[in-house]
Amino acid sequence: MISIKTILLPTDGSECSHKAMNYAVSFAKQYGGKIVALNVIDQRLEEQTRNAVIEIGHELMQRLHDGYAREARRILQEVAEAGAKAGVHVETRLIKGIPSDEIVRLGGELPADLIVIGTHGHTGVSHLLLGSVAEKVVRRAPCPVLSVQREEHDFVAS
Repeated sequence: MISIKTILLPTDGSECSHKAMNYAVSFAKQYGGKIVALNVIDQRLEEQTRNAVIEIGHELMQRLHDGYAREARRILQEVAEAGAKAGVHVETRLIKGIPSDEIVRLGGELPADLIVIGTHGHTGVSHLLLGSVAEKVVRRAPCPVLSVQREEHDFVAS
């Protein structure tokens, strides 16, 4: 018998993350579990941005940081609303760090019974430099991981 009470859903607002959200909500509803929606503001990208704007000034850096946080809160609110609509409890968390490390850490701390993660996020070209977050999570996760691709045969209706 499978028991899924806590589902960790790392999300960045991408199309793949949205599909992963649909799976997480469906599993949580099916098994009577809750979702912990997580958005990690990548500290490495923030550091790169800071170095690029040093000459422009602190005010611009603060606006960029506020923009990251505002977008992350919007994404998490979207997950909370989808969960509420389905009658699923959603807890949201916004943290700063290295995404794969923070996902694995939180997965162990909760502890999560399942991590549902999209395979292609908003990182674009940085994937070549930083590697795939989903791939790192699958290798190091303390629990099973469902990786959701952009184009696959879905068994959960969007």
